[in-house]
Amino acid sequence: MNAYLEHANVTVPSIDEATRILGAAFPDFRVRGGGEFRGRRWVHFGNDTTYMALNEYPEGEASKPNYTHYGVNHIGFVVDQLDELDQRLKEEGYELIPEFQEEGEFRRRHYYYDGNGMEWEFIEYTTDDVAKRNNY
Repeated sequence: MNAYLEHANVTVPSIDEATRILGAAFPDFRVRGGGEFRGRRWVHFGNDTTYMALNEYPEGEASKPNYTHYGVNHIGFVVDQLDELDQRLKEEGYELIPEFQEEGEFRRRHYYYDGNGMEWEFIEYTTDDVAKRNNY
């Protein structure tokens, strides 16, 4: 059995902002469904294979994880064409976080913050050899 991540469930300050960056990164993503649960808006945003379950909370009700608290720090997506993704995000006004950028021999990693202050990672591998994909 090969496992893969179907979805991640993340609480965000603004679903609209989260779907804006993800929609720019992945033009095939769409709202698959949504509604309200316990007075809070939620959506499933993705394609037929994978999606983000996004839950919205009112501003100030929770704090953002920052590598020192429990919670999601970022989610990394593997992409085929990182330069094309960068261009789409740039056209939407997003800026690459230069101190997190990696341009390695076997992988490239770029990070962005969305308007929520959430961090998103996009990775392009230049090898099929999984032993060479990570630096440990």
